[in-house]
Amino acid sequence: MATESEETIDIRLQLSSLRALWGEITPVLRSVSVEVQGNELRWQCIFDEKATEDDFELMKMAAAEVIGDFPQLLLKEIIKTTSITNNMTHLKNLIYLRHEANYYK
Repeated sequence: MATESEETIDIRLQLSSLRALWGEITPVLRSVSVEVQGNELRWQCIFDEKATEDDFELMKMAAAEVIGDFPQLLLKEIIKTTSITNNMTHLKNLIYLRHEANYYK
């Protein structure tokens, strides 16, 4: 069986992530990014400081949907909260980025 190229995996990962996020994004979510590194699928969510456990749980459920499409990988969830004044560092595939310039100062 042929192995998938890195580009093909990234495309599948992006599409799976977008599907998993439908209807799950809350106003406190700043960004979502993902990448495959070795045998690990990394799912990173960055929230602003007003995020609640319910917000985190929604993103954990979305991550569970994505890993279901990649059963050969292990899931590593990275959940961060940060002030709006702090810059963010994203993983390879940026899936969601909140527009902040006009609304959050």
